[in-house]
Amino acid sequence: MKKRLRFLLITFCLVFLGQLGHRAYAQNPQTIEVGPHFGVSSYIGELNVWRDIDKWSWREMNQFNTDWGVLARYNYNSRWSFRLDYTHGKVRARDAYAAWRPDAQLNFQTTINDISIMAEFNFLDYYTGHIQNTVSPYIFAGVSGFLFSPHPFTQNDNIDKTDLLVKEKSGKTKSLTEGVACNPFSFSIPFGVGCKLSLTKHLAATVEWRMHYTFTDYLDDVSGVYPSDGTHVIVSGYDLTDPSKKFHEGQQRGNSQTNDWFGFINLSLTWKFVIPNASACTMNFE
Repeated sequence: MKKRLRFLLITFCLVFLGQLGHRAYAQNPQTIEVGPHFGVSSYIGELNVWRDIDKWSWREMNQFNTDWGVLARYNYNSRWSFRLDYTHGKVRARDAYAAWRPDAQLNFQTTINDISIMAEFNFLDYYTGHIQNTVSPYIFAGVSGFLFSPHPFTQNDNIDKTDLLVKEKSGKTKSLTEGVACNPFSFSIPFGVGCKLSLTKHLAATVEWRMHYTFTDYLDDVSGVYPSDGTHVIVSGYDLTDPSKKFHEGQQRGNSQTNDWFGFINLSLTWKFVIPNASACTMNFE
């Protein structure tokens, strides 16, 4: 699965470098599109089965959550666009559904607030409101920063409201279940594929699949090894560190050699605004 994601990112980079050596495309009027997007969010890490895509079953579908956000897209020409995107979403997972270690009984849910800056490349000439160039698949990539705060996903309201990443009086942030320093803010590399469709003179729709490779392994607060019994976190009689009570200090709790991922499948609706005094002629475009 991850090999396929890396292939998409490499493809985007090759296309981008190839375009640098070509002359600029004939420009349509430069425009800005603004609008909302919404869809479903997902997660890749220790507590899911995305790495074993051939083992999917219906019960894994409840590991999806919803997301929403807004975007502003600057259309430089018919092939290149640049986008500022805000997304608010939740991701969750239970290792009872995972192939890695279902007997650990670990689970989590975290809210993500992400701001991304991305470049988009249209495979076909595209312009919202154009007579002919009304649809195009595209690829994109960029950088983002996001906030997250995982907590157990249980039926106990007291536990649900207990963040596993907390700030100490010193200002440092630690993982309650492992006692190691971590940060509820991280960076990621978003990339993916999508398709744009011009609906009217000013209205456009896009559908896209976007993945974020993060620089943290604590999106699910599962990494490293189990700490000593004296440092376990127990809330309302529930052991957050080792719910199964089967593991001991030093045993593997997560794979600290790999970082977590999150992603979205989104539908967006945007409204086009033509930039005043754009140099290109608007004839036959609207």
